[in-house]
Amino acid sequence: MNGSPRRESSIKTYLTNSDKSVKIVDVNSNELATSQNIGKSRQDEIVDSAIPVFLRFGFKKTSMDAVALAAGISRQALYLHFPNKESLFSAVVDELGRATGRIAHVALWRTGLTLEEQLLAAFDETLPHESPELLSELLATAKELFPDSVADIDAHMVAEVSARLDAALVDEAWSMSDVSVERAVHVLQATSYGLKQQSSDRDDYLVGMQSAIRLILKAGGLVPPSI
Repeated sequence: MNGSPRRESSIKTYLTNSDKSVKIVDVNSNELATSQNIGKSRQDEIVDSAIPVFLRFGFKKTSMDAVALAAGISRQALYLHFPNKESLFSAVVDELGRATGRIAHVALWRTGLTLEEQLLAAFDETLPHESPELLSELLATAKELFPDSVADIDAHMVAEVSARLDAALVDEAWSMSDVSVERAVHVLQATSYGLKQQSSDRDDYLVGMQSAIRLILKAGGLVPPSI
């Protein structure tokens, strides 16, 4: 033992072709989180604790008692920060929006991956892996209560992916004259939402999303000749 802290990492699997063979990418999942936790307020910490609770139970079945327990505080203390579940969920949606941009940026510029794999990682890692039913309920509730915040989440994702594609186009011209890069990314975002809610499991989602990404890259002139 050398006394240095152990650096835990998560293993992400990304499909590399249609027969579901996979490429294993070792991702340090704590690196980004550590830098983000510096200077967090108590209210920020409560929101961080609330996110997995909402993702696990959905909006309707999440209770303030469950969030208080996850945050390690009393129910009364939780209400001092958030007067009701709606105000807490609003803060959760806002944080998910900010996190979406950060997570997407890291995935899109991850070394050792092709452009296709970077895009697949970004869409995969910015969507929860909970059940499609819970995701649908959370999205529907968020759009009903906080439509502007949901639009911000989409905007963060579209901006990050568009920037990555623009960077890949330094020496190439975008081939779809009637569809802009940003519009193509909007299509990928909508496809990702739809596949997430309809896929039977994560592998099914990844296969479908990979096909969509390949179609967009090919149409835009960004697929290597070997593919």
